[in-house]
Amino acid sequence: ILFLGVLAGTIILVVLEQQQSIWHYLLYILAALTLTYFVYTIIYVIPFIKAKIIATMKKHKFTNSLLENYGYRTLVFSVFSFIINIAYVTLIAVPAIMAGSVWYITIASYYLLLILMKGNIFYSKKRYNTPVKQARAYRYCGIMFILLTLAFSGIIVLIYTSNMYFEYAGLMIYVVAVFTFYKLVLAIYNIFKSKQQDDLYVQSIRNVNLISALVSVVVLQVAMIQAFSPENNTSIANALTGAGISAIILVIAILMIVK
Repeated sequence: ILFLGVLAGTIILVVLEQQQSIWHYLLYILAALTLTYFVYTIIYVIPFIKAKIIATMKKHKFTNSLLENYGYRTLVFSVFSFIINIAYVTLIAVPAIMAGSVWYITIASYYLLLILMKGNIFYSKKRYNTPVKQARAYRYCGIMFILLTLAFSGIIVLIYTSNMYFEYAGLMIYVVAVFTFYKLVLAIYNIFKSKQQDDLYVQSIRNVNLISALVSVVVLQVAMIQAFSPENNTSIANALTGAGISAIILVIAILMIVK
């Protein structure tokens, strides 16, 4: 509480009084000291908080399954992204169709394929959780990846030929950049972790998340070039990156079908 109070006081003083004074330096020193103690207390109490949270989660069936079962946890968290994808597609598809925008219709098609893949995995998991059905769902996911390659290639073609691009307002692009790299690292980590599981539904979900993360890298590149170097012609760079990601998606698709 003291740290937050000192921090708020420092911000207010800096905003209201631009000229540096003794009060500025006193608040800077207090902010540094209270921040140090604040970090120390967090590190000290985290083990106790973690133990308390785990003990509470184990008392309930749903949260205990989340804690103990990696496959169950993977599918539950994927449901949230599934719902977000549905909302996003609805948000861009309706006005895109009404306006006849090829750009947004292509983007909506890409996310619609993600929804169909995840929807099939969830349905198969709930209805037919057998090894044969797992294999069929896994193969279906690989086939859908081939269609996803076509949709994504359409986006890259529009970027290259029609100078289409993604854009984020103000400082939002930095937030997107951090989230994109976090998403990519997490997706790669989970791919290796899912290989330890025999559940092909879990592996399918992790493959979908990896593809989504790779596509996000292309989106980030296009947006950053547009934000920081709009005067340069970088269509070839975007096309090459897009082609590389498309090739990766296609390879993953073929490997899934063969497996």
